[in-house]
Amino acid sequence: MRANWFKGIIVLAILSLLWALFTAPNRSKSMGEDIQSALSNAGFTETQVDMNGNVATLTGEAASEATKSEIGNVAAATKCSKCADKDTWHEVKNDITVQQAPAVPTQSPYTFTATKSADGTVVLNGYVQNEDQRQRVLARAAAAYGTFADRTVRIAQGAPNADWENVLNQNIDDLRLLDVGRFNMRDASFNITGSTFLSDTRDSITANVGSYPAYQGEAVITIETPQGEITSIDVCQSLLNELKRGKKINFAYDKAEIRGAESFDLLNSLASAANQCSAFTFNIQGHTDADGSEAYNQRLSEARANLVVAYLSENGVERSRMSATGLGETQPIGDNSTDAGKAQNRRIEFIVTESE
Repeated sequence: MRANWFKGIIVLAILSLLWALFTAPNRSKSMGEDIQSALSNAGFTETQVDMNGNVATLTGEAASEATKSEIGNVAAATKCSKCADKDTWHEVKNDITVQQAPAVPTQSPYTFTATKSADGTVVLNGYVQNEDQRQRVLARAAAAYGTFADRTVRIAQGAPNADWENVLNQNIDDLRLLDVGRFNMRDASFNITGSTFLSDTRDSITANVGSYPAYQGEAVITIETPQGEITSIDVCQSLLNELKRGKKINFAYDKAEIRGAESFDLLNSLASAANQCSAFTFNIQGHTDADGSEAYNQRLSEARANLVVAYLSENGVERSRMSATGLGETQPIGDNSTDAGKAQNRRIEFIVTESE
């Protein structure tokens, strides 16, 4: 009886072995197909799977060690869909090769340029430190210019310091403000050149070049004189400010009386500019220093402002487009305790306003 029982076990073992040997190729093939499908669903379509018995060998290329490991994990976790137990009975041999990143060249001198043409076309050309920085710079340019030509924004080692991207972004933003212009960066120095109708733009860009002490910066921005009718209030104000830069309307001491040929030359230029800005009105503001009583200075500043309005009216500017305001000593721009400061405070301001 015991012998029969033992013989039965041997028969069952032989039958199980024969069944396993008979079904093994199909199980192996099915497992390989399941792994291949799982990898494709995970986005790893270039990976190849070779099944040999219960061993799945993975071949192909991965961009990094982390990606190679992720591919191996997906393969190891795949279950056999056609197996009765739906189990992960296989082993994984990960023979995937990791791509070698191309060597980043070193560039010297390290440069970047951008040019803005009269039609608004902007062309970029130069070097950045890595792909992330390249994408940030291109996004900054897209925000500033809308469309632009990226001719050769390349990746290279050799930037002088970490401020390279900050200086580059500042130049991109400043170039946007110019009508035409160009900036050049070369190692730890840069310059920006161009033209604009707005003196405030020039002053802002000039101030920006000194914001980076590790870089030697220079700005050469010229102010264009607009021709014909001016329809921008900012351009009108800038034109008047530029005409007055370094010049003054001088008055006789303690009087509302214009003195000096240079004063009349300036007023004639201002009258011409005001007529180019015929869509706007002008508030002529008189200011004094703090000598004398406040009430007296108020009257004097108002009288001088009215005198300027009268002169401009006599020289072609419509009286209805001008108003006079006396502000006396209330808005000093200089130190009233010094002669130089007092001279700054004695002035006439031209404020462009919208027509009602």
